[in-house]
Amino acid sequence: MNSRTHARRQRTGPSAFYKIFSALVLIAIIAGSSIYGTAFYKAHNMLSGTQVTLEDDPTVEPTRYDKEDTETFLVLGTDLSPQKKARGEFGRSDVMIVVILNKKEKQTTMLSIPRDSYVNIDYTGYNIPYGKTGLDQDKITHAYYFGSMDESNPNNGMRMATNTIEDLVGVEIDHVVSLNFQGFVDFIDAVGGVEIDVPFSSQQNSYDASRETVQIEQGLQRLSGEEALAYVRNRYDDPRGDIGRGQRQMEVINAVLEQSLGTSLLNNYDKVLKAVGDNMQTTLGPNDYIRLIEDVGALHNTVQYQLTGEGARADDGHFYYFLNEPLLEEVRYRVQQADAGNRVEPMSDTELESYTLDPSGVTYEAQ
Repeated sequence: MNSRTHARRQRTGPSAFYKIFSALVLIAIIAGSSIYGTAFYKAHNMLSGTQVTLEDDPTVEPTRYDKEDTETFLVLGTDLSPQKKARGEFGRSDVMIVVILNKKEKQTTMLSIPRDSYVNIDYTGYNIPYGKTGLDQDKITHAYYFGSMDESNPNNGMRMATNTIEDLVGVEIDHVVSLNFQGFVDFIDAVGGVEIDVPFSSQQNSYDASRETVQIEQGLQRLSGEEALAYVRNRYDDPRGDIGRGQRQMEVINAVLEQSLGTSLLNNYDKVLKAVGDNMQTTLGPNDYIRLIEDVGALHNTVQYQLTGEGARADDGHFYYFLNEPLLEEVRYRVQQADAGNRVEPMSDTELESYTLDPSGVTYEAQ
């Protein structure tokens, strides 16, 4: 197995997170609710309660990003339902999206990473059962899962997921947000659902066992929170497989952003704040949201990338998604360019097909 690492920039303060669309949309919450005075006070108090620290030394002064051209975020959507948490179980990160906010070019770059991607995970320095030590190869969703088992820090799942994705993509994550599925459902319901033109009918198991399955029919419709979650989680009914799931995640994010940057979010800010506050963890502080208000315009100009490959069962009997190596290198280069403050372009359908149709690009090794 090949191992990939990169030189990490020296951190001058706590790193942080983003989640599926919530942290992006929270910028709009602050921007709009600040008009109302008391609403801003509510938002500030709620956001303070969601903030966590990933670094060993919580006394380090927060990094100032005022003079930085870009900020990089990690969006984590976890399957840790209230029922799982009550049983003492650990969650997995089903949604992983790297978001680069280019303030200079007014552009946002998003990279979707399939949950089963076969990658290197470094367990060095963590206290994890099941013989997890040193460098190992596994599906990337397990970085969050096994990291959460190290009880020395309740946020080690977020921390290990961040480190693993940094090594895979070759950029340092500045901010991270983790939102569980319940938060996703509550958020969508709080803004009145999300309108999606569903390309195919599907059936997905309910995330919290509240009902056996969630059925979604083909066609233009407004999805509830539970239906939207089933839509972005489903991977068996989509003929595009994991590629299709990543595209659907991006589709819902953009639809929610477009809708939420309007009046629906502001008219329901109490419900939105409760949905996010009860289900989100982030190293972003309230002042970060205020600071990012002026960069909201970049959310209207997005470039989306997705890692692809081939799913197969390995010798251990488990299913993994083996990434296409040439495509990974190309996407990594473009994401690094975005992180450096340069404008990037989306990949054309012809470019994507040249990678997808070339099986020699899949190495069946951890990236």
